[in-house]
Amino acid sequence: MKINGTENNHFILKELGRRIQDMRIASEVTQRKLAELAGVSYSTMQRIENGENIKIENILNVMRALSLLENLEILIPEQEILPTSIVDKTKRKQRVGRNGDTGIEKRDWKWGDEQ
Repeated sequence: MKINGTENNHFILKELGRRIQDMRIASEVTQRKLAELAGVSYSTMQRIENGENIKIENILNVMRALSLLENLEILIPEQEILPTSIVDKTKRKQRVGRNGDTGIEKRDWKWGDEQ
C-alpha cells in the first residue's frame, strides 16, 4: 500500500513492518536470523514486523542487515544550504531610493576647520 502522507503513525508503522517482513521473506531469512544479523532481540524483530512503536535505532539496524540503508538518501535527501539562506534576515539593508533619499534626515555639516 502506498503511503501518501495523510495516514496516522500507527498505520505507517504497520506498513513499515509489513515491508520489512516482505524484504526479509524475499531474502529467505528467518526472523531469528535477521534479528541476529541486526543485533536486535527476536522479540524486537517481531515487534518491528507487527508495526509496534520501537526505537529508530533498531529499525536502522534491521535496514542495515537487509542492505537498505542507502534508501535513506531517497527518504530524506541532503539539502544544499546556500550562504544567503543563513544570513540574519532580521537585519535589512537600507537602500537608497531613486532620488538618492535614504530616509535619513539630511544635516548641513562642515569640515573640522570650517567653524
